[in-house]
Amino acid sequence: MVENASQYDGPLPPSGSRPASTGMFRILVCLDRSELCETVFSYAVMLARAVGGSLTLMHVVESSGDPSSESHDALLWELKHHEARQYMGQLQERISRLNVPVDIQIEEGRAAEQILSFIRQHPVDFVILASHGTHGLAEWGLSGTAAKIVGRTHSSFIIVPATPVYQHEQQESCVRRILVPLDDSLSSQAALPMAIRIARQQHAELILAHAIEPTSFKNYSGISYADREIIDAASSVLASVAQDYFHQIATRLQSEGVKVSVIVTPNSSPIELIYEIVASRDIDFIAMSAHGSSKSEQCPLARTSAHMATHTPVPLLIVQDLDREQISRALQKQRYDSAPLKCSESASDDTT
Repeated sequence: MVENASQYDGPLPPSGSRPASTGMFRILVCLDRSELCETVFSYAVMLARAVGGSLTLMHVVESSGDPSSESHDALLWELKHHEARQYMGQLQERISRLNVPVDIQIEEGRAAEQILSFIRQHPVDFVILASHGTHGLAEWGLSGTAAKIVGRTHSSFIIVPATPVYQHEQQESCVRRILVPLDDSLSSQAALPMAIRIARQQHAELILAHAIEPTSFKNYSGISYADREIIDAASSVLASVAQDYFHQIATRLQSEGVKVSVIVTPNSSPIELIYEIVASRDIDFIAMSAHGSSKSEQCPLARTSAHMATHTPVPLLIVQDLDREQISRALQKQRYDSAPLKCSESASDDTT
């Protein structure tokens, strides 16, 4: 168990490192023994099968940090640990029956701190967590623990909304349409390889979406008619180039047996476009990069990805395009403990 909180700020292992013995993606599944939190199981299995990864089921026996509280009573602690071991053992057996490699990890302390400490000290490729857990649903898009993990993790992650529609008995999720928001940068395509793997494993359709921001100054009263025509022509060229670019990507993927469609449309807000497509195309999974065209290293998440992490209507995969050292430097510059997504909300770059 991780007893020393100072490990949270310790040195990082090499970027992208994995145990040489397995070479598998390691997927950390965060659990708190609540029914809400168990919404993550089917997506954990889905991802493990899609990428050929192993699951680490992690539970933190929480303490208040007050030595005089009942949580420090030795008998009560032993009871909590016994219940946790029994619960995690049952889950491990349940996942093992699906032929997915799985191990369990039980820590004690504050949940967010122990989870982040584990991520820093081990080669974790993906973190999967529910938007809410033990304390139930609230007016906030994420629970306090989930928000801290999302704001400080060095790994890519999946957020599963803890809503009744995702609380089912199936051991593996059924994803049919995956939305992949893109802009004109290579950074925004960081999530595409994982989206392709999931689409193939689930026999799902990929929907590539790109928002063309309308020219902001075309309606100024001082612009002549001739200049307006030039602006309109330029906008038309940009739209045509974007259509060709994303259809080329779609054509290549289709030749590899992936079902793909493309949406390129004028929209001043990539976030609004994502919500519109989710509603109109019955999207049941989103995969996106943490950053887009400007690839700012000031924050782990850009504005669009940070917003979606806290307000996603469907399960969301965010693939981190920065390396662990870049994220570590960003976190050293900003205080994310109390408001983990504050910096991201002010960032200017989008992923669509």
